[in-house]
Amino acid sequence: MVAYRSRRLCFLVTLFYLATTQAVILEKTFNDTVALVATLQQRIAELQSNLGDLAKQTQLQQLEVEERVRSEGNSGIKQVRYVAHGTSSYFDYTHANLGVAAIHDHTNYHDTLGMGEVIVVINGVEFRTRHNDYRLVQPDTSTRTFRAVKDIIPPPVPPQVSSKPTVALQILEMREWFKAFKTQNITHRDYRPYFQPVICYMEGFWSLEQNIMEPFKSDRHALFASSWKQLQEQIFYTSYTGTKDLLENMAYLPTTIVSVNSITGKPVYAQWNYRILCNPIDVEVPLKYFRVQDDLASRTRLRQSYQNVNNTRAGRFRLSEYDYERVTGFTLLDRIMQDIPGLDNNPSMLNEVAFGMGVYNTAFNNFTKLNTGYYHRSYKTGTANAMGLSMVDRGFSDEMLFVAENTQPQIPAFDFTICVFRGPCTTRSSRFSYAIPLEIVYMTPLLTWNPYNLAIYPDFKTPPANGRTGSTTDVTKAFNGSSPIAYYYLTPKEFYSSTTGQPDPADTAIATVGVLDKTGVIRNVTASGVQIFTLPIAGLGTVRLRYPIPPIHGEGSTVWKDLAIVKNTIRVMQGAGSAGVPAYQMQLYPATVGGLHSHDFTVFKQDYDLIMNGETVSVSTSLANGHQHNLELWKNPGTNVLEYKTCDYQNVCFDQHPKNIKLVSSPGR
Repeated sequence: MVAYRSRRLCFLVTLFYLATTQAVILEKTFNDTVALVATLQQRIAELQSNLGDLAKQTQLQQLEVEERVRSEGNSGIKQVRYVAHGTSSYFDYTHANLGVAAIHDHTNYHDTLGMGEVIVVINGVEFRTRHNDYRLVQPDTSTRTFRAVKDIIPPPVPPQVSSKPTVALQILEMREWFKAFKTQNITHRDYRPYFQPVICYMEGFWSLEQNIMEPFKSDRHALFASSWKQLQEQIFYTSYTGTKDLLENMAYLPTTIVSVNSITGKPVYAQWNYRILCNPIDVEVPLKYFRVQDDLASRTRLRQSYQNVNNTRAGRFRLSEYDYERVTGFTLLDRIMQDIPGLDNNPSMLNEVAFGMGVYNTAFNNFTKLNTGYYHRSYKTGTANAMGLSMVDRGFSDEMLFVAENTQPQIPAFDFTICVFRGPCTTRSSRFSYAIPLEIVYMTPLLTWNPYNLAIYPDFKTPPANGRTGSTTDVTKAFNGSSPIAYYYLTPKEFYSSTTGQPDPADTAIATVGVLDKTGVIRNVTASGVQIFTLPIAGLGTVRLRYPIPPIHGEGSTVWKDLAIVKNTIRVMQGAGSAGVPAYQMQLYPATVGGLHSHDFTVFKQDYDLIMNGETVSVSTSLANGHQHNLELWKNPGTNVLEYKTCDYQNVCFDQHPKNIKLVSSPGR
């Protein structure tokens, strides 16, 4: 019995020892696990921090690349696809091939404007488009739905044309309307309601959309990819091998990091995208406002003189209401672009705050708030009686950067904290898109003129059904009616004196086709869509309807600016250019408020003559004493003395410059 109890006691002691040992081991294991978890958590936090730092550094390197591109030139077209060779580099394509920005004709489509692939820079982002071929559509201002567009309604046919009893008489009358437009003679025919200008522009933006989005609808082209990743792989391959998609349906659209999660270090990516839209112009744009630009390489390759290049597709223009070279402020182009809404389509009053200061419209001589939801390239800040008025251009040195604010959640928001001097700090979140002008297009009555009353089918399958080829003699082969897509033939052949124009391999229309009218009679007609030039019209020749005005990226470089002066000087020597405009150098008399100082400014002779004839002219002065002034000059009718009428939209400059203007030098002195 004693032995049994001893063995039992030993067993219990052993069991207790084992339990105690196991508890110690478990406690140590638990403590080790807790320590390991803490170590791992610390390591994960360090990795997340390092990941965030690397992502942030990548974001900064992307910014560095964009800043470098911004410093090299303006927003604008950089290059078209290279397919030409020559013994000198100027035989190679630049921003033009046969046409500026590779424009061409698809006049057998109702509202398609031909434009090939281009490399573009917009606000420092360099990208390559697919073959564009865009349509005449505009932002749908009835909704704020992202990317919503609507068709632009073409002008009607003048009733003086449609009321004529025969097609022959309609043709004769329609020619008179084109004559009035080409000669800009509104007394011959007031063409303005029937030849309506629209501006077409390229819009670029960063997007948070995960699925691939077609940049814009085209009746001829679309991205050949099902995802952004696939598109990027295609670009990798074509860039690596030097090959191309024969249909030109690929585009290089970069991706960027727009923000980094401060806790997880995870980057937020955005995809660059673009689209081409148009917008009706509600002011008159006379043809004389299109100033031809001397793209020397293009016209030399095409063997065209400076005087004649505007009659070719290679003619590039600058829209300017001034008939002489001068410094400008708010221009007609600014007025036209300010009518174009950003991605909100019909934005309410958006007014970006620039470093705590109000943003005002440069179109007005007062402090009218600028709706930053519409495209603009400059603004002014300041308040009355402050240190003068400050004029600000968007971008550091980008003449053609137009910017619009929006509230679309698909666009990444950029947060910026503003701390007012000796005041509170506030954080503002803003979303923006960017735009450059491409061309101004005149819509004409030919878009709707249908004197033979041909049937127009919504689909493109009916006209060529059953093997019809558009024969002009065989009723079984003539097209069965017309279609807005690919078979838009309505204009009588007899309207033109010839059906031979300026051909381009990318053009798609057939010169003359036969189309059955509703009674089964063949009518010989030509394409009625948008044209760069019309075919020759009897007694009138061709009429230009598309005026390319795209900015060129290189124009923002110092080399290009110096070259422009050299080219102009040579043209003047040859009698084909405009010489320097005579100018008056003037000065405000010194002011004493805020320190003794004065301001210089220039008045061109044409403006000086306007002042002497009783007009008012606006000028901006030089910077002095930390500010500048915006003046309205006039000849005081009471004293016949040159004065400023207003200074920064006030009767007298805030620093009390005298009203009289000092003439420093005049032409010939």
